[in-house]
Amino acid sequence: MSNIVKKDLTVVDGFEGWEDRFEGDDRPEGTGIIQGHLVRFNNESTWVTRDGDELAADLELVAVDVARVVQKWQDQKPVETIILEGHQKFPDIEEMNEKVPREEWMEGPDGQLRGPWQTQHILYLLDLKTMDKYSYPTGTAGGRIAVRELRDKTVWMQRLRGSNVYAVVLLSDTFMKTRFGGRQRPHFKIVRWVRLGGEGGEVEALPPPASPTTQTSAQLDLPLVKEPSLKEDLNDEIPSFENEEAKVVKAPPPRPTARRDLKKKPAKVSAKASRRRVSNLDAG
Repeated sequence: MSNIVKKDLTVVDGFEGWEDRFEGDDRPEGTGIIQGHLVRFNNESTWVTRDGDELAADLELVAVDVARVVQKWQDQKPVETIILEGHQKFPDIEEMNEKVPREEWMEGPDGQLRGPWQTQHILYLLDLKTMDKYSYPTGTAGGRIAVRELRDKTVWMQRLRGSNVYAVVLLSDTFMKTRFGGRQRPHFKIVRWVRLGGEGGEVEALPPPASPTTQTSAQLDLPLVKEPSLKEDLNDEIPSFENEEAKVVKAPPPRPTARRDLKKKPAKVSAKASRRRVSNLDAG
């Protein structure tokens, strides 16, 4: 009986099944922290490459992923890296650094000694025209704000338009207040949204509403949600009087009384009473 060998029909060419690692290398493919070109935001508020070359202001890149890592630095190089999983909080960096001898601490940008363990946010970007990859690692406050803002907008857009929608951004900058007055920080300006994989195609960026009161469901292509009815609130059947005519009950006419009869017509005087009145007048 011959052996039947099943082939993976999903691999249609050598691009999909490419592998150039050697046996014994257990690292997953593409797990390098920095992928493609490294980009930085320098002190002159300019976006540059690792070699210091300035990036074009109109360079459009798709923000395809974000990562968070904790790294131990030595001689200006990371010697140990911890990649955080989704929803995993950052460890206590201060406690980790307190366990490291002071001679291993380094001088920071502010001239003060800091521990070798540092947190990093990394944004991964892709040029759709050339398929070149870019990585933006940052440990600064301004860089973290920029990455967090972009991440929040991406999460909300994916909830509205689908999980495969990503932002096309320009590498820009914006003003940030600091205790020293203020300075420019990195900023990712969203120019449009694209759908990667699946049906593909671009998604138009949603214009912000003029005010909360003018925003309608048509702007978001979402169905209106009606408020619960009184019947639903009370969980009981309520009769409807909308199509019934109101019945008016006329009050019965008032019953006649002696006093009311006196007001309506003069009383009749008998002949005997009249003669008695005349006799009384004569006597007087």
